[in-house]
Amino acid sequence: MPTPFLQAWADRRGNVHRRDFIKQLSLGAGTLGATQLGWRDFFIAQAAELRKQQRSMILLWMDGGPSQFESFNPKPGSPNQGPTKTIDTKLPGIQFADFWPNVAKVADKISFIRSMSTGEADHFRAIKLTRTGYPINPTIAYPTWGSVVAHERYDASFELPSFVRIGEPRIKPRDVNSGVLGAKYESFKIEQPGELPDDVRLGMPTTVLNRRLALADALDAEFEKQDAADVVKEKRDIYNRTSRFLTSPRLNVFDLDGEPAALRDAYGRTRFGQGCLLARRLVETGVNFVEVFSYGDKNDAGWDTHGNGFRDTPNLCAEADPGFATLVTDLEQRGMLENTLVVWMGEFGRTPKIKKDGGRDHYAKGWITAFAGGGVKPGQVIGATDKDGVDVTERPVGVQDLFMTFCHSLDINHEHEYVTAENQPLKLVKEGGKVIEELF
Repeated sequence: MPTPFLQAWADRRGNVHRRDFIKQLSLGAGTLGATQLGWRDFFIAQAAELRKQQRSMILLWMDGGPSQFESFNPKPGSPNQGPTKTIDTKLPGIQFADFWPNVAKVADKISFIRSMSTGEADHFRAIKLTRTGYPINPTIAYPTWGSVVAHERYDASFELPSFVRIGEPRIKPRDVNSGVLGAKYESFKIEQPGELPDDVRLGMPTTVLNRRLALADALDAEFEKQDAADVVKEKRDIYNRTSRFLTSPRLNVFDLDGEPAALRDAYGRTRFGQGCLLARRLVETGVNFVEVFSYGDKNDAGWDTHGNGFRDTPNLCAEADPGFATLVTDLEQRGMLENTLVVWMGEFGRTPKIKKDGGRDHYAKGWITAFAGGGVKPGQVIGATDKDGVDVTERPVGVQDLFMTFCHSLDINHEHEYVTAENQPLKLVKEGGKVIEELF
């Protein structure tokens, strides 16, 4: 690929001003002739480079709701803390649970919110709320945030999925998909990082594939005449993009074998750790949104530690800690952290009261999220709870605030609307929230 002459004229969000574009276009004509690169290929190449300069988002999803006491808001000295010890971090005066030694070492690169308050303590309702920004509405299937980002950043020239999910919810009926945005903006799902699904194998010569697509197109043309133009267009878009995906040289982005063994070890040889490594590779290639699910490779509780919490939480943290910390460090060392928003969170927290078996129930106030990169000012600790972790005492943060902050970091206009199949306009973010200004 030639050195992109447009890249020098792009701002930090990947935008090129018209005057600079025209100027560089004239200067670049000689480059095109010298490399014998076709106009279409040239602009596809440039678009791919500009995509990398847009901000992407990686969501590290702690499926089931992680405990704030056993992570980033411990309460040493309180009876609610239980047996979990605390450790110092790179932030003066700030302690974490001792299950997070790697994150503690890079805490100065991350900002933490200790005062999330949402009011939804049921998994199904809380997941719908925290993944879409909207409370449940039985008449509208609100899309998950990754689908919204894929919609806002859709680029027909980019053959990889805009939205990739690594792992899956432990309990699938709680899941959230693309909803009213439709299949075009659904996630591409990877169950095991480093392995493509079996159906992502061409299994035939490209000439055969092209003949079959041509036949399907001819049949669609007949269907299109029956007042089905929108349906046919969406199907064609999906088929065309899928066929380009199956034949793309970029498919090797899903292969982790070429990564240094020491780096793979640092991320952790777990599904979550290797998922974090794959997430870095994907955003490095131009993917807009990646989710990595954490639910533990041992036992079956996920982060929903009602029982045996003091048994299961150390295992969960041992998988999540190196993956989260190494992802932040790896992105920074590659100069990618500024353009990648990393968010660590679940659907709520856990109760201050400890059950007899060492578990904690659901708790929807005073829980935690963590942010790194994406223009976020590092080393912030925002909000607080009282000495026993029961009530928020400083800077409560709600879900709408969270999604307004996502928009601000990703340079997405929260006032934008998408239109459902029933022609109902919906705003990207439900009204009522404000950007968490302290983060920027």
